[in-house]
Amino acid sequence: MNKVINIPNADRDERIGSVFNHLFSVIFANEQIRNNDVPVWDFSKTSFFHPFFLFPFAIYKSKCKNVQCKNVVGYMKNYLECVKFFDMLTIKDDMDLNSALKEYLGKSYIPICRFSRLNKNIDSMQTIIQGVIEKQKNLDLKLKTPLSYLISELICNINQHSDSDYGYIYTQYLKRENCLDICIADDGITIYGSYVKSQKMLDKIGDNEAEALKYANEGYSTKDLPDAESRGFGISSTKSMIVEGLGGAFFMLSGGAFHRHDASGGSDYVKLPDTINWNGTIILMRIPLTVSEEFDYTKYIK
Repeated sequence: MNKVINIPNADRDERIGSVFNHLFSVIFANEQIRNNDVPVWDFSKTSFFHPFFLFPFAIYKSKCKNVQCKNVVGYMKNYLECVKFFDMLTIKDDMDLNSALKEYLGKSYIPICRFSRLNKNIDSMQTIIQGVIEKQKNLDLKLKTPLSYLISELICNINQHSDSDYGYIYTQYLKRENCLDICIADDGITIYGSYVKSQKMLDKIGDNEAEALKYANEGYSTKDLPDAESRGFGISSTKSMIVEGLGGAFFMLSGGAFHRHDASGGSDYVKLPDTINWNGTIILMRIPLTVSEEFDYTKYIK
């Protein structure tokens, strides 16, 4: 029997991460469907998806094998096909990524890409993706090195900590706000799971996933390094650079907790209800492309 789920029109994200309210409503409805029933996603009420909704929704869809989509209007269908919502761009070791992304040089986005965490060419993949972003928007010279740092640090975290099969990346330029949205995710053991696996900080974290996010964002690494070198600054430096340096916004969802930090709303660490959980980690970044004369990324590299 078909079970219809109405897909919301998640076209705004007034406070970064707020679209996850829509996402979890869909996930909850989908997971209530019995195994012998077929979920049907009805898109008749949707006209646009905010990038921060589109990205995790596409990852979730990729894991739902028997979902049927209906009533996707023409322009919405074209949009979803362009950003690879229905069929992600999968980056393989032997794939010519330069050729795959060449058609996006004149566009305002990079489609949703899925890459193996064990991809031998992951460094060159980062370089190519960054190069496409730079050519798309002719970025301010002050942003080129920070952008490289952001992408490399976060993909490095996926490789070193997530134990995931795949990593995911998607970018979208928003003209009205003159900002770049960058979305990076994995389907791994979560940040809390990384602390459990390494048996680090558990006396302070306990079973609180929000505390795990807090310690990760304060630079406490799960890497097996001597005590003098056991602080990891990838996430904390990235966040400071985006929020304090550029006036942007940062959002992280991992397992059963999220962290949000932006220039106007401050910083929150929130444990989600026990019924809500994301299998992996998602990081959303809104990066303003108007850079002040005073901005110096080296102030945020520790």
